[in-house]
Amino acid sequence: MGKVYLIRHGEVAWNRENAYVGVTDLPLNDTGRAQAASLADYLKNKNLSAIYSSNLSRARETAENIASRTGLTVQVVPELHEVNYGDWEGVNEQEIARRWEKEFHEWRSEPMRVRIPGGEFLSEMRDRAYGTFRTIARSHPDENIAIVAHKTVNRVILCCVMDVDPNRYRRIGQGNACVNIIEVRPDGSFMADTINERCFLHDAEGEDSAAT
Repeated sequence: MGKVYLIRHGEVAWNRENAYVGVTDLPLNDTGRAQAASLADYLKNKNLSAIYSSNLSRARETAENIASRTGLTVQVVPELHEVNYGDWEGVNEQEIARRWEKEFHEWRSEPMRVRIPGGEFLSEMRDRAYGTFRTIARSHPDENIAIVAHKTVNRVILCCVMDVDPNRYRRIGQGNACVNIIEVRPDGSFMADTINERCFLHDAEGEDSAAT
């Protein structure tokens, strides 16, 4: 069976500020770059055949670190970008709860049914991201590949893989630069083998606290 190493990008500045980071195109910070280097060392001997990445800089830079250790070229896939948080981009959770009390309450209780002000439905992100994940994974049935995406994207993909209600996606941890390992079975189905693995980060540790 092939394996998909589904990865979250390294840390960016807003992660430290508990601010929502969606489609805003932020680079990795110093901690994020250290995390990406440790991640690349961990993956360099995993016999990867391909590397895919969201089009956002923080994911691309993380993926390029992996590519530098493997001799592969990063294939950029815009459909893997993070959910569009619209008016909530760059705003911390406490301020969102104060300024958009009704919308935020609905978002916390049934996020799949809510359009973020100025942004998108989480269900729209699920459809584009999980559909893209399935296409990529099933095109490499007997190979190991890496996909670098984002916190909420990965959580929702994992919900779909495990047949869990995506409204419960916040129950899945996704630290910066974490790895999830998903096996692709011969019939094209998926099995989540490892979730939120970060033991390889060592001194590159960093963690965001945003509960998006």
